[in-house]
Amino acid sequence: MQRAAGVVSARVRGAGRSHERPPVAANVMFRKRLVVALEPEQASLAQFDLYLYDVMTSPRLEGQIVFEYGTLLRSTARWRGIRVLDVGTGRSTLPAWMGHAGARAIAFDLSTPAEAPLAGFLDRVNRFVGRPVVGLQRVSGSMQCLPFADDSFDLVTSLSVVEHLDTDLPRRTFVPYAEQQRRLARVLDEMIRVTAPGGHVYVTSECCDFDRATADRWRQAYYYDEGPALSGAWPVRDVHRLFYDYVRDRGCSLVGGNQFAAADIDREECWSWRGPYFSAFAMLARKDGTPGGRLN
Repeated sequence: MQRAAGVVSARVRGAGRSHERPPVAANVMFRKRLVVALEPEQASLAQFDLYLYDVMTSPRLEGQIVFEYGTLLRSTARWRGIRVLDVGTGRSTLPAWMGHAGARAIAFDLSTPAEAPLAGFLDRVNRFVGRPVVGLQRVSGSMQCLPFADDSFDLVTSLSVVEHLDTDLPRRTFVPYAEQQRRLARVLDEMIRVTAPGGHVYVTSECCDFDRATADRWRQAYYYDEGPALSGAWPVRDVHRLFYDYVRDRGCSLVGGNQFAAADIDREECWSWRGPYFSAFAMLARKDGTPGGRLN
């Protein structure tokens, strides 16, 4: 009930507010001071339902999800009428927020999602306090072979998902790193394929300096049953090659340039809630070509 009261309170505080929203860097490593600049987006999302209120205000998450979701919202000038695909939605209700904002959104996930949605009492409370879900379709399948035609979407998103390519689901077996990289390439290729020219791909994931990290607060929730002591993140020095360089080589341009620097993992300000030498990052790329739908 405390979260339900928080959702209602966030709506009251947000009523009538207006904010100037200068651009923020989209291709960058997480750092805690970036969260302060995203307060308007944080407030907007916290008003929607129990899930978004929780991840927007949780002290435990130290602002990481505010950074990931808020950067997307700040980079998107309008939602009404745009075609959005969210890959690997899980329990997130961000695609429902997009639909409420006017997008034609699809939430795409495995037929048996790795994360269960709200259920029982919390689901009943959420139906009472949450905004109505409109304009949202759900589709299941594999993100390595998306069941959509080329050039179908103005925006394709995937938020804190692709680091889980370290696990074969539903078997819950560990996937060696070389195969993780191959699967990531297929996923990015598919996301680019279904994005219309002039449209955008937005991906967030997690990174780590595995040579120095010694513990992970998320360790007990890893998806695989047996495997290395630390995983669920990309080696920080591989992020440029695996993400930013990869999408540029496939006909995309990085919106606002690339400000991700692997050396930032040395800075405590960049460490995520998972612990020292773990961080997160965002990537926003435009698919070059004849413009179709646009975010701006």
